[in-house]
Amino acid sequence: MTSFQLLVFDFDGTLVDTKRDIADSVNLTLEELGLRTLDRDTLFTFIGKGVNHLMTRSLEGSGCDDLSRAIDVFMKHYEAHLMDQTCLFPNCRETLQHFARKENTILSNKPTQFITRILDALDWRAPFSTIIGGDLMPEKKPDPGGLRHILKQHGVRPEEALMIGDSLVDVETAKRAGVKVCGVTYGHAGRASLETAQPDWIIDDLAELKQFVR
Repeated sequence: MTSFQLLVFDFDGTLVDTKRDIADSVNLTLEELGLRTLDRDTLFTFIGKGVNHLMTRSLEGSGCDDLSRAIDVFMKHYEAHLMDQTCLFPNCRETLQHFARKENTILSNKPTQFITRILDALDWRAPFSTIIGGDLMPEKKPDPGGLRHILKQHGVRPEEALMIGDSLVDVETAKRAGVKVCGVTYGHAGRASLETAQPDWIIDDLAELKQFVR
């Protein structure tokens, strides 16, 4: 068992399963722009590095280079379809309740307004003392600035924090900040990909945190 004062969670693919609503909103955007749509599995691979990356990859090969308009159209569609299929991953609510005495925070590349709206819709904002979305810091993950900001805000040393995420971006972010990191296999990357990044722990269910975090 390892003692941590601060837990820093990624959002999409770690706490909340949002990928279908994101992918469908991208395709609604592509349709509105008169472009070809993409299959969900392809779009899933674009998620996790922020909306600029998502839409840049989605426009590749389409002949459209108006990224700014594409992002605006996507934001419109995603706002309208934010909770069509989005839900918590299994055991997330119970696990955060178990760690209620710790500082639980969110660090995501997702726009903050969408994070808070989803949490409110799920009646689940209370567990999180800090929420940092991709629009609140000069650089997004894997830049460690957001993670360092959370550490400073809570007066916690890197060795007293644990980051939990589903992607290679999360692992890199934590390592660059000198923070231990746990990868979850049920999100975007999967176990084989996570193993190449060598996080400190890999789990298949968020409830497994209780086995080594005290």
